[in-house]
Amino acid sequence: MKKIMSVDNEPITVKLVKEILEKEGYKVITALSGTECLEKLEKEKVDLILLDIMMPDMSGWDVYERIRKKDKKVKVAFLSILEVSPSRRKEMEEKGISDYITKPFSPKDLARRVKSILNKKV
Repeated sequence: MKKIMSVDNEPITVKLVKEILEKEGYKVITALSGTECLEKLEKEKVDLILLDIMMPDMSGWDVYERIRKKDKKVKVAFLSILEVSPSRRKEMEEKGISDYITKPFSPKDLARRVKSILNKKV
């Protein structure tokens, strides 16, 4: 069973992502901050991290940089309300971001994109 971590400072978003992905058969771990995410990653091995960019304690980018220093293989996708340009998306891909999912998202789209990310070869 694939394990996914959902990281967002909005409890409602974390709950929604968890419900959607558990229905798809994934095990979902949640974190409400970048700090909590990094602490849990010390104990848990995950296949994918869905990471909000705008969080109060530490930005998603900062969390991503710290994750990459420890684990080059784990897949990370940003889940954010911010729109980004095609050139910025390309830059993210070059830095190793698996996908950029814009909020609000539909359950069907989230499930489809998570499946696609997990099926991609590294």
